Amino acid sequence: MRQDDNFSYLKLDTNRFKSWDESLKYLPFIQSSTLSFGGEWREQYQSYTHVNFGDVPDNFITENPHQIMHRIMLHANWEWSPKFRVFVQLNNTIRFLNDNPITSTLDQNALSFHQAFLEWNVKPNLALRVGRQEYTWGLERLMALKEGPNTRQPYYGATLKWHHENQKIDAFIANPIRQNTGVFDDVRSSEVVAGSIWNHTFSKKTDFFDAYYFYMESSQRVYFLKNGLEARNTLGTRWYSEKKTFNYDVEMAAQWGHFNDLTIQAFLFVYDFNYEMKRHFFLGFSGNWVPGDVSNEDQQLNTFNTLYSRPPFGQTVSLNITNTLNISPYIRFSDNHKWMTTLRASLVQRASLRDGIFTPNMSALLPVLGRQIESNASGVANIFALDANYFANKHLTFQFELGFCKAGDYLKELGPGKDVHYMAARAAYKF
Repeated sequence: MRQDDNFSYLKLDTNRFKSWDESLKYLPFIQSSTLSFGGEWREQYQSYTHVNFGDVPDNFITENPHQIMHRIMLHANWEWSPKFRVFVQLNNTIRFLNDNPITSTLDQNALSFHQAFLEWNVKPNLALRVGRQEYTWGLERLMALKEGPNTRQPYYGATLKWHHENQKIDAFIANPIRQNTGVFDDVRSSEVVAGSIWNHTFSKKTDFFDAYYFYMESSQRVYFLKNGLEARNTLGTRWYSEKKTFNYDVEMAAQWGHFNDLTIQAFLFVYDFNYEMKRHFFLGFSGNWVPGDVSNEDQQLNTFNTLYSRPPFGQTVSLNITNTLNISPYIRFSDNHKWMTTLRASLVQRASLRDGIFTPNMSALLPVLGRQIESNASGVANIFALDANYFANKHLTFQFELGFCKAGDYLKELGPGKDVHYMAARAAYKF
């Protein structure tokens, strides 16, 4: 998150030799104010066979697209006093080669103010941000940047940030920005999301604890072919570790509220454990249990809403963890410097046979109106993915992804259910 870059060391040592990019980070401006500039240029090639399991709209030209996803983001930070600053970030994302109509708001946004906020440092450890901004917490299971797709997700809101020693608290209220494909044509969504996140770092700084609460109000989500007004509360906790021989990550959350005249009762359980078998080589076991709706005839909705999560299974398939039972063993190589490579298998089933499956933005993937709705099949997909990242230096990174998804019986009964092949190569330059 470039708005949180810290170049205070340049202010403390003005005689220090600066590299070309450091010379852009501390530029004296009007009176005692300073300017800082930075950006990113990213190009990504993607190739699909049977995108979305071959279940594409009638106006699609091909279900086997390949495309170049282009992104440039430039930002400026103006600190006009120790208490006030303005951060502005421009975004340019364009999709090339793919002749299919653009259906995702994350594929293309020709030009927009991705972020534009004022920050007031009320106290040394208390700050208020107001304006367009990004949000991300934890492993982005509920609030995400959506870095993998072409266009990241911005919000319009107010955020209060407090920290003291090993404690941090963020509190916010916001509207997601509904992004369009043109030039400066984004609009605020009618959805409202608010919440508070508390993070505690234990003394050895390898173990952490998060507790959070979110509230969302929306009329844009659909549950088993039903529209309505949704008011949903989420209360959750996460325990996790970093940089140890044995690492763990356990997250649990409960939701309540109402959807039309239905009472919401839902929960999420996600886990990830890994062990360093040999220096830099980790054997891991992760997964989730996120039950779906139990019945379409009672007065409850048991479908868990992941709000604004990242794609949990990568870019191979647009599949969410809602209403799934998933087991994901993996092997990882990470030298904490140049390489991080993960080979993973995800075996996904429906947790409830009375509920459908969803995309990461909580759109209904299945069932689809006008086709078969009910099915007793539980198998969704078996996903096999390789993700290799190479960090050449502080500016340049490369990523390669290879994915194969074997469609399960549920996808075959309610849709084309074709197997998916995916390949992507990505290069990004940051300064």
